[in-house]
Order: sequence, then structure tokens, then C-alpha cells
Amino acid sequence: MSEKYQEGDRVSYKPVGGPDSNTSISTGIILSVLKQDTEMDGRTMHASENHVRYEIENVNTGKAAAVFEENIIEVVGDDEVVKGRP
Repeated sequence: MSEKYQEGDRVSYKPVGGPDSNTSISTGIILSVLKQDTEMDGRTMHASENHVRYEIENVNTGKAAAVFEENIIEVVGDDEVVKGRP
């Protein structure tokens, strides 16, 4: 399964609760594409080739989270690939 997004993409996403939740929308930069279980902040983030997660750094807080693909709403900005923080 190929990923819909790639490292460096600036995206809007729902950090918790799924895409249809009432959770506010965040913006961040994809740091990495996770296709296997990974440790983050002392916790195991489950991911696989068929259920990809993305490590996203929030542009406002600088904190990283592992987000499922279905929680990413869209690529934002001017389609420019951004590396690092804006």
C-alpha cells in the first residue's frame, strides 16, 4: 500500500477522535512515515504497511504525534514541500 502523504508535507489533521470528531483541527509537518510499530515518548505506536501512521510535528506547539492517515484532512499551504518548522 502506498502512502497518500510524504515527509515534509504540511497538513491539517485531527490529532484525536477520528476525522469526523468535534476535535479542533491542527496543522503540522510530517516528519516521518511509520509502517511498523515505533516507540514515541515511552509508548508503542502501532503501525503497519496496511495501516500507516505519520509522525507529525504541530506547527504551534512543536510537539510530535503519531497520526493515522484517515485523521489527516489535507495538504495545506501552496503545495510546497516544507522541511522543518515553518
